[in-house]
Amino acid sequence: MRTLGKFVGCLLLASFVQNTRAQLPDVPTGTISVDLSVVASVSSPVDLVPVNDGSGRLFIVEQGGRIKILQNGQIKNTPFLDISNQIMAGGEQGLLGLAFHPGFNNPTSPGFRRLYTYSTQTPNGVSDFTVPMTGTPDSRCVVTEWQVSLGDPDVVDLGTRRDVIRIAHPQANHNAGKIAFRPSDGYLYIAIGDGGNANDVGAGHTPNLGNGQDTSNLLGKILRIDPLAPGQNGGSPDPISSNTLYRIPASNPFVGTAGRDEIYAYGFRNPYRFSFDPVTDRLIVGDVGQDSIEEVDIVQSGRNYGWNQKEGSFLFNPANGAVTADPSPDRALVGPVLEYDHDDGISVIGGFVYRGTAIPALTGRYVFGDYALPSASSGRLFHGDLATGTIEALRIGIDSRALGSRIKGFGVDGANEMYVLVDNASNTGGFVLKMIPIPASPALLNLSTRARVEADDKGFAIAGFILTGSESKDVVVRAIGPSLAVGGQPIQGRLSDPTLTLVDADGVLIEANDNWMTGAHHQEIIDVGLAPSDPHEAALFNTLPPGAYTAIMQGAGGATGVGLVEIYDADQTSAANAANLSTRGRVQSDENVMIGGIIIGGTHSQRVIFRAIGPSLSQQGVTGALQNPTLELVNESGVRVRFNDNWRTDQEDAIIASGVPPTNDAESALIETLQPGKYTAIVRSADSSIGVALVEAFRLHPAFSTPRGE
Repeated sequence: MRTLGKFVGCLLLASFVQNTRAQLPDVPTGTISVDLSVVASVSSPVDLVPVNDGSGRLFIVEQGGRIKILQNGQIKNTPFLDISNQIMAGGEQGLLGLAFHPGFNNPTSPGFRRLYTYSTQTPNGVSDFTVPMTGTPDSRCVVTEWQVSLGDPDVVDLGTRRDVIRIAHPQANHNAGKIAFRPSDGYLYIAIGDGGNANDVGAGHTPNLGNGQDTSNLLGKILRIDPLAPGQNGGSPDPISSNTLYRIPASNPFVGTAGRDEIYAYGFRNPYRFSFDPVTDRLIVGDVGQDSIEEVDIVQSGRNYGWNQKEGSFLFNPANGAVTADPSPDRALVGPVLEYDHDDGISVIGGFVYRGTAIPALTGRYVFGDYALPSASSGRLFHGDLATGTIEALRIGIDSRALGSRIKGFGVDGANEMYVLVDNASNTGGFVLKMIPIPASPALLNLSTRARVEADDKGFAIAGFILTGSESKDVVVRAIGPSLAVGGQPIQGRLSDPTLTLVDADGVLIEANDNWMTGAHHQEIIDVGLAPSDPHEAALFNTLPPGAYTAIMQGAGGATGVGLVEIYDADQTSAANAANLSTRGRVQSDENVMIGGIIIGGTHSQRVIFRAIGPSLSQQGVTGALQNPTLELVNESGVRVRFNDNWRTDQEDAIIASGVPPTNDAESALIETLQPGKYTAIVRSADSSIGVALVEAFRLHPAFSTPRGE
């Protein structure tokens, strides 16, 4: 993991940031939220591994050379293993990986009580695989077998140490370090970096090729072996290694052909962390990039993942480290399934496909992270869709705070719930954080906007809302017309037969309705007490995952009139919230102004920004946009709370700090801290003109900021 060492000195950091080049779109903050609970305070944690023996123990690997046991929420006083005096630690080196043999709990298995570690050791001992270079390599990457003490299952018997494979490593960086047994084949997979240095060139790197591309050495590879001593499984058909300490799977791609038999896949720079998806069995690797691109790969036997000819999907020039777009990709080089550039992070930390149950919104998503932003001390949490290649940043907490620490690794427990391993900038402290759902915290419970509905699309009433959280939420959307009244008197010109359509962020239809009693979920609407009073009105009930949605109200058969479109939070116990509510419609005069109602729920006050948007809609292709909207906020007693015409005239600094200021000075905005209750936002024209406008409400972070580290 290149950057752990980079952060030791300020001059190195300055040099690194100077080389950053934006190549890809920024990673957006998504709608899925998680929270993080501290479960242990440890020193520089890099891995967390369950043993799955029914004890509930989790084994935390500290980079400095210790493995500690977390059980029942407590760290045991005595380390499970302490080899701090046997390894090289600091920067990117140290004790980096742990794996329990699949037969660890089976007394009839030759792997009973056996486990394996990956560590950086001095170059002075035996190396099974050397590198051609003048002088001494910086270190060795060593996989070691141990056995648990016969008398104490919480302690390793140091006398059982047996080194399995020892690989000379030219420089101090790019040590990789992850080891894990694949459940489907029972073999040990080992991640090895390219040997260090920049560009995969220099002493100990194959000239004009690089170690990543050279299949005659083990650097820059994913290896696969059977680590048991050959005598432990004498009936195996797998051949014995050249050092006679392990076996090589006969199905490895270079067995019987040119190339090292241990290689499973090649073309990697620093594949620091990988995992296996327990559902699909896919091997997913996070490969740390150089100055430009971070990547995630789905790794298959015998395939070439490009380094040092490629960095991510871009061509890489080993002579100067430059990346350029690849106009004609070589099909022999496998491209990444996820990638981002160094505007969004500097060292990818591979994670896991989420297969737990606590955070349903993440099910099937690949959850991973980045060590730190180039200009900050905070790592970032991401989730990616391995099928589409999309990446979003996870929101942390209800109000989306920055992580505030650097990410060193991830882990899962026996229930496949995820943990984040973080450290401080000097690699001397750290925490194990469990990923948990956000608590239920009802806030924006309802948005109802009254507006004039016309026959063409620019006159439809369009309501948008964004749900954020850890799980899905029940939502009711209604389109009201015939029953509209003020003071018991029907509103003149009301919409006689409204229809309703609900689509997702990609415009894909979720559901449509005309006359709510004919809908598939009309009973659910009745059950939550939100049945419209007129059978010609429309309503939808849906359980929606976090995301952005749009509801469109129009008149059946092209009818026009005044209508009310409403969005209700119908399940205030779920770990999800409406973070943004907005409605677009035509603003006229008198009763045909745009009137937006909002309900603040819960027991705590909420900081909310309201916006009245008009002129900037023209840039989004909306014709007839209202050119000078005003905004008035009143409480449920009809008392004015605040008024604004042109947002820079009042609260300008706070509105800018909110992160969502209007883009046109003629638009209006106001910020208020509101107690739970009902409020109304009224959008009018400052000059009595007619046009299309948007009224919006955003729930704000208490500090009025939207940090990049979200």
